Amino acid sequence: MTIMRRQSISNKDMLIYALAGLGVWLNGAVTFRLGGRLLFENGPLISVAAAVAIAVAVCLVLRITMAWRKAQDAHAVTIAVTMALPGLFGETLRQMVFPWATSLQPDTAATFAATIFFGNAVLLTYALFKARRAA
Repeated sequence: MTIMRRQSISNKDMLIYALAGLGVWLNGAVTFRLGGRLLFENGPLISVAAAVAIAVAVCLVLRITMAWRKAQDAHAVTIAVTMALPGLFGETLRQMVFPWATSLQPDTAATFAATIFFGNAVLLTYALFKARRAA
């Protein structure tokens, strides 16, 4: 039986993961600004499809970024949290300072928030399974 030694994540890589997460959030912020009404104000089927597409996309970003940086799967949860935090803080700040920036009607706020929570929950779940499989 071979035991692989778990190496720590460098500060440079942590910064890269955080910047990748910030990029995902900025992309989402622009997308929601330009197409938010289409995604969240045209019925539950489109909203669910958007939430699933976003969840799949963020998992792919995690997978691709980890492969690019040759990260060990055991670090997947740490990396996923590092990628999610800039967007969570950014979205909180954006909603507090610029609530009009999504161009959504107030009654779609719950659907918008649910989509954000769902995407992050799926990302963290995917990372947890990746890390557990590596253990």
